[in-house]
Amino acid sequence: MMRLKGKLALLGLCLVLLLPCAAGAQAGSAREAAAELRIRLDALLGEHALLAVSAMQKRYDGAADHQQAAVLLGKNTERLAATLRSTYGEEAAKTFEPLWSSYVEALLNYAQAAAAGEETARTQAANGLEAYDKELALFWARLLPDLGAAGLEEGMKRHTDLMLQSFDAYTDKNDAAAYKAMREAYANAVASADLLAAGMAAQSPDRFDASGMKTRKADLRAALGRLLGEHALTAAFAMQKSIDGASDFDQAAAALNRNAEDLAAAVASVYGETAGASFHTAWTSRTRYILDYAKAAASKDESARTIAAGNLEKAQAELAQFFADANPQHGSKPELLNGLTTQIGQMTMALDHNALGEYATAYDRMETAYAQMSPIADLLAQEISDQYPDRFPDAPASVQKTVTMQIGVKELTVNGQTIRMDVSPALREGVVYIPLRVVAEAAGATVTWDAATSTTRLAWSGNQASFPAGSDQAEVNGRKKSAGGAPTVMQDGRVMVPIDILGEATGWKAELGKDDGSIRLTTTVEERF
Repeated sequence: MMRLKGKLALLGLCLVLLLPCAAGAQAGSAREAAAELRIRLDALLGEHALLAVSAMQKRYDGAADHQQAAVLLGKNTERLAATLRSTYGEEAAKTFEPLWSSYVEALLNYAQAAAAGEETARTQAANGLEAYDKELALFWARLLPDLGAAGLEEGMKRHTDLMLQSFDAYTDKNDAAAYKAMREAYANAVASADLLAAGMAAQSPDRFDASGMKTRKADLRAALGRLLGEHALTAAFAMQKSIDGASDFDQAAAALNRNAEDLAAAVASVYGETAGASFHTAWTSRTRYILDYAKAAASKDESARTIAAGNLEKAQAELAQFFADANPQHGSKPELLNGLTTQIGQMTMALDHNALGEYATAYDRMETAYAQMSPIADLLAQEISDQYPDRFPDAPASVQKTVTMQIGVKELTVNGQTIRMDVSPALREGVVYIPLRVVAEAAGATVTWDAATSTTRLAWSGNQASFPAGSDQAEVNGRKKSAGGAPTVMQDGRVMVPIDILGEATGWKAELGKDDGSIRLTTTVEERF
């Protein structure tokens, strides 16, 4: 391992630009561009969450590397802005970057106030964060109006709450809660990225075919990228904690182990429980040797460090062999082994430079180690989808749903399964109205309510539709639709929509019984992994 570092450093310099370049470099079609947009935003927002948690801890502790932690967080902001620039132009990026930078600085100010014991300043920082939640939600709502301002603000607030939960638990020495909230913050950030990517793709159908980010292959790729990315940064944090002799090292290591359990579960979902258990053994051996390396570096035990490096080489080979055995026809052991070796080389170099106090270089290597997990996830997802093309198709897998109802009856059936409703379909002045939320969800759509504008929003199969209460129109992927002039109305606190406008907006086939008041809605939606 140690002999490889010179070569790995050169390769690592190339990899550091991976995240900002991936979408343009790989997107050969609108479907591929949409998939790349999802992966890129997942990686950037997930990275932001973990880097912010670490930077807040370091600011609170007055760590020698706290400035470099903040610098890396700033680079992440620049890359987020670059993603917006590539999609929406310079003005959007110029608006976003200082706003997001100020939000990040408010997080660090909160940590600084806590370190100084200045409760007034801490409260002011918390209030500032609340204001930034609103400003950022407004920014995204202007950019992506179909997502709804209220839902976006709720999402920003949830993100901030998890950041502060993790930090407050850290300052209270409740390390288990701190790392639990850190993992939740990361997962929440990635889920938010998925939502934003879908909204961005829907707005630019000429550039992004949103179906490309909705396939089972894309889901597999995103899931592996999320878990491997979390591993990379959590391992880097745990290694730093070992070097520092930090009291929360055990909980950082425990978070790393919980990530390993999630990775093993993902492998088991593809190859079965026995294979998942075998993978877990091999992967946790790798993480144990990573921490052995950190421990040896902390104690300046060169003999132990050499042993740990050798063990890591063996662990990499075992993991590459595991996937080669699991996928003998499509697995590429040399390519995977090269990726794993490169990634761990960046990890150990980051630690070595950190131990020497060379923090700028250490954080560059850590950043590259995180970036390298994306191509590893891509490789594994490609090989698995090649192995099981029916299970992980690179096209939306469709399933037909038939929803049946009856006027005046508070229940519906979807593919034979009965669901109770709290309002029933109704006939008003010759127009058939149906309860929008329960019917749309039964048909496979995701439904959100924007209280500020009294608008119901649907998302399905890469499409989005908005139904404002009181309006006889719906907006579908940015275009107005209408049918018959009857408005969407409220009844007993529920949104009721004319069935004609629902069919016009969604393309779902609606049929009415001539004499019995029956309603039949047929949809085709994408099945997700």
